[in-house]
Amino acid sequence: MRVKCLIFLILSVSLSSAALAKTPFRLRTDIRYRWEYEDNFNQKFYGKDPPRGNGDDGFLLQRIRLVFDSYLHRNIHLSMGLQDSRAYDVALPNDAFYNSRLGLEHNPNKDYWEPFDTYIELKRLFGQRLSLKIGRQRIAYGDKRVFGPGEWGNTGRYVWDAARLSYRFGDNFIDTFYGKNIIHDPKKISLGHRHFFACIAIYSHFLVPIRGEKIYLEPFWVRKYDHHPNFRDEGRSLGDFGSNYYGLRDYARVFSGFDYDFTFVWQTGHWGHDNLKAYGYHILLGYRLKAIPSRPRLSVEFSYASGDNNPRDRKHGTFDGVFGARDKMYGRMNLMDWKNLQDMQVNLEARPLNRLSLKAEVHKFWLAANRDAWYLNQKVYRDRTGQAGKRLGTEFDLVGKYITPFKGLEVQFGYGHFWSGEFVRRIADDVGANWCFFQLHYRFSVSL
Repeated sequence: MRVKCLIFLILSVSLSSAALAKTPFRLRTDIRYRWEYEDNFNQKFYGKDPPRGNGDDGFLLQRIRLVFDSYLHRNIHLSMGLQDSRAYDVALPNDAFYNSRLGLEHNPNKDYWEPFDTYIELKRLFGQRLSLKIGRQRIAYGDKRVFGPGEWGNTGRYVWDAARLSYRFGDNFIDTFYGKNIIHDPKKISLGHRHFFACIAIYSHFLVPIRGEKIYLEPFWVRKYDHHPNFRDEGRSLGDFGSNYYGLRDYARVFSGFDYDFTFVWQTGHWGHDNLKAYGYHILLGYRLKAIPSRPRLSVEFSYASGDNNPRDRKHGTFDGVFGARDKMYGRMNLMDWKNLQDMQVNLEARPLNRLSLKAEVHKFWLAANRDAWYLNQKVYRDRTGQAGKRLGTEFDLVGKYITPFKGLEVQFGYGHFWSGEFVRRIADDVGANWCFFQLHYRFSVSL
C-alpha cells in the first residue's frame, strides 16, 4: 500500500508542478449510460428462480471518466484521472459479489471515484525508442483475448497498477511489465486494500512479410501469482497460486479478402498444492465479400479452454484465461468464460449505412470436461459425476452501433437469446434466457 500511495503522491506533485509552470492541460471526458434487461439469468446465476437476485431484472449502468493530462516536455507525459461507476435498480444484492478469498466485495458494476489512467510516461529514454509508463493504467494487446481491460463491464475487468517498459521499432514492439490488478470494492478506495493478482509479462509483436503478405506474430510469456494461501486444492487444503503461460498469436489479412487469427496458450504451475497443467486456443477464419455494396464479412471461430477431467487426481486441468476480456468473445450475454469451454461460433458483420454497423453471432457451447464446472458460477453449477453431460446450449446475438452526427456521441443496441442445453437444464434450469440493451456513449476533450 505504501508503494501505491508513493506513486500517486509523485503524480500529484508532478501535475501540480505542471499547473504552476502553466503547461497546457487537456481534459478528456468519457460518459456512458447503458440500460440492460436480463430475463431468466443474472450476473451470477441462471434460471427463472435464481438463488440470489431475480430472474428478470432491468437496470441502468452509469460510468463517468475524467482524465487530465499534460506534456511537461515532448517526452514527459503526465496523466491523472478518476472513474466513477454506479448501478441503479440491480436486483442482485451487493453482498452477492463478496469474495471470501479476498475478504472484499469485487463488484463489476460499482466503484466510486477511483483513480484511473493516473501515470507518468517517459518517452525516448536515453535517446532510444524506449518508453516507460508507471502508475494506474489499462493494458491490452492483440484482440484482447489474453490481455484486455474488459471495457464492456461497468468498472473495467482489469485495471492495473504497473510499470511498463516498451521498445518499438517499425511495425514491431517488445513490452515487458510488472503490475497488479485492482479490486473493485465500492466500499473502499483501492489505495487502502490489497490487489488481486500480481503479474510479470513479456508481450511482443513482429511483422513477418511472406510473399507480399503481412503476417503478424505475437509471442508472449506471463507469470501470474498470488502468494495468499486462499486457493483450495482437490485435497481440500489451502495454498497459494502461481502459474506460467507460454503463448503465441498469429494473424493476417491474406489474399482475396480472407483473414485468419490463431492464439494458443499453454499453462503450467500450481493451484494450492495441486500441479497445474492446462491450455486454451482460439482459431478464426474470415472472408469479406467485397462485391456486395455493404461489404459484409463472414467468419467462423472455435474457442477451447481445457477443463479438469478428474476432480480427485491432484492435477488441476482447468485453463483460467490469463487476463483477457470475455464480454465480446464467448457470447454477448456473458454466460461463458474462457474456462472449461468449447465454443463454435459463426458471425456475419455488415455496414448497411455509413454510420451504422451490425454484427450477428451464433454460438454453440459445450463443456470441455463434463466433471468440471460451468464457470458462470463454478461453486453452484458443477456435476462431479459427469452424468449431466457437456452440452451447455446455443446463443444468438445481434448488436448494432450507430455513430451519430453529434460529434463524440455513439449509440449501441442489441439483443441475445440463449437456448439451454442438457447440462444447463439438469444443473440450473430448463428455461431459455433473453437479454437486451441500449447504450449512449459520449466522449469529448478540451484544452485548458
